[in-house]
Amino acid sequence: MNIQDIKIGVIGLGYVGLPVLSLFSIKYNCWGLDIDEMRITQLLSGTDAKGSLSPTEVTDLSKRCVISSSWDDVSDCNFYIITVPTPIDYNKRPDTTALEDACSSLSQIIKKGDIVVFESTVYPGATEELCIPLLEAGAHLHSNSDFYVGYSPERVNVGDNEHALTNTTKIVSAQNDDTLDAIYNIYNKVFKAEIIKASSIKTAEAAKMYENVQRDVLIALANQYSDYCQTEGLNIKEVTECASTKWNFSKVYPGLVGGHCISVDPYYLLDRAKAKGANLQLIEEARSINEAKTGYVAKRIIDFANDTFVNHDHLKVLVIGFSYKKNVGDVRNTKVAELIGILSKSIGKIDCYDPLVDPNEVKKTYGLNIIISKEDISEKDYDIAIIAVKHNCIRGLLYKAKITIELEDFV
Repeated sequence: MNIQDIKIGVIGLGYVGLPVLSLFSIKYNCWGLDIDEMRITQLLSGTDAKGSLSPTEVTDLSKRCVISSSWDDVSDCNFYIITVPTPIDYNKRPDTTALEDACSSLSQIIKKGDIVVFESTVYPGATEELCIPLLEAGAHLHSNSDFYVGYSPERVNVGDNEHALTNTTKIVSAQNDDTLDAIYNIYNKVFKAEIIKASSIKTAEAAKMYENVQRDVLIALANQYSDYCQTEGLNIKEVTECASTKWNFSKVYPGLVGGHCISVDPYYLLDRAKAKGANLQLIEEARSINEAKTGYVAKRIIDFANDTFVNHDHLKVLVIGFSYKKNVGDVRNTKVAELIGILSKSIGKIDCYDPLVDPNEVKKTYGLNIIISKEDISEKDYDIAIIAVKHNCIRGLLYKAKITIELEDFV
């Protein structure tokens, strides 16, 4: 297939999909779709509230591509990349609603010869057992003969400029060798990094899961060792620095595990393992340790407040930083929300300042009012200021507090 004949439709324009669309549109004719009409309106106005692209990049992208919320606008594409979210529900079970809806909608426009590549993170087996049947049923076509499917796990690390989309090794997989070669060739035109061919779709799915559960287990170890160091009166940071002088030590620090990957993906794997009758005790225990860490940190802060202030249950507290990691506005599964919930019941009224987040998203997701203007906190008097997320932009922030503490010192 000639490059001018390839028409790529990127489905889902969030933290993953928008950069993917931007990248592929440099070489290919591309269309972008997101069912969130507000998101489309925002992008067409030249703004990406998620911060993945600059206003100039968004404007240039909208000139190169059709960006729409209508499936009709992507119906002429012949190569689809699915980047919809795969979160968990309130019971920490996989929520594949968005993925299933995307498959059902795509099935109404998919044609013979089309290729569909899934990038959403899923449990091993999901593409072939969940997605493909939905595509076949709606399209009345057969995969691997009428249309073809591949899987290429996303590896976007939000806010990481060093490990960018284009220079991070990419894994591709497909139902057959010809489709695998086609996907490889299309991706190879836009990626600077090496592209690895996995032997099967399920192997690629499992590799993505392994990446994230390994990280979760290592952080759980760091969190548990940090608790132990507390009992010995040791500083976990210094212990980690000393230990990391050995070449094969993994330098991982303790912390609150939030976000869209490490705090979510293990539940997909655990749910799948349970269905298969497999026991992943270590991974399950790691999840429990990391989930409990917020409560431990909150207790340490409450104990500190009790020891420091007489009226420790009527304090005015400023929490600085709300997103799940520094220098990004991503609030998905941020543990700061849970921390605020615990502290507000024990030590008083809490304000939270974070200029990087979308206050409407925070209000909708967590029911919290976030302060984004530094003027709104500069004249208030606080008893405690807690630096929860150390964004670069908070350096030199002016506020009045009797005591300032850093969350990482209580982890």
